[in-house]
Parts: sequence; C-alpha cells; structure tokens
Amino acid sequence: MANHEYAESYFEEPELLETALPAFFETLVAEVRGYLEKYPEPDGVVGLVGAGALFGLGDSVKVSALMNGVNESIHGRLLVFFPGHVQHNSYRLLDARDGWDYLAIPITAEGATR
Repeated sequence: MANHEYAESYFEEPELLETALPAFFETLVAEVRGYLEKYPEPDGVVGLVGAGALFGLGDSVKVSALMNGVNESIHGRLLVFFPGHVQHNSYRLLDARDGWDYLAIPITAEGATR
C-alpha cells in the first residue's frame, strides 16, 4: 500500500482508503496465491509474515478473509505468524476482537496445542 500512487493522500486522509481496499485485497490474495502455487509439495511448509499489517483495515480485509481467499492454493501447510493470542481455538489479532478458527494448530511458547 505504501507504493500506491495515492499513498500520501491516504495517510493524510485515511477515510479515503475505503475506495482502494477492495483492489488492494484482490491484489494481496493474488500475490499470496501465486507464491503458494510455486510450492505445490503436499509435505511442504510455507510461512506467511505480516498478518498484523491487515489490522484495522476494515471488515473485508482480515486475516480470516485472506485465508479463505487462498485456501485452494495451499498444498501443504501454511504457517501464519499471527501477532495475537489463541484461547480455545479462537484467534484474536492484536487482542482487538473475537477471533476466528481455521483448522489451525497454534505453536505457542508452551508448545504446540491441539
């Protein structure tokens, strides 16, 4: 988003972002899908960093929406580095709202849980 032609305007007036978010999200999904397609091994693991960058961008631009958008392209395991916490298979991004569950197994400081 920082490379967007109107990035400076968006930073000055964030409410203008609403018009750019659908295209931004479509591009994000396409880029993540493209990367996942490069690694079609069923036993492979691909790591995704930067989930926290989606925080606060609106209801249609969430980590859960991204996961739903790329689901078909995941051939092995997708490791999402998630800046939040988990409680009873509910994930909360930066402790902002009730979270989501997505066939996930958290890896925490205490170890993996099921």
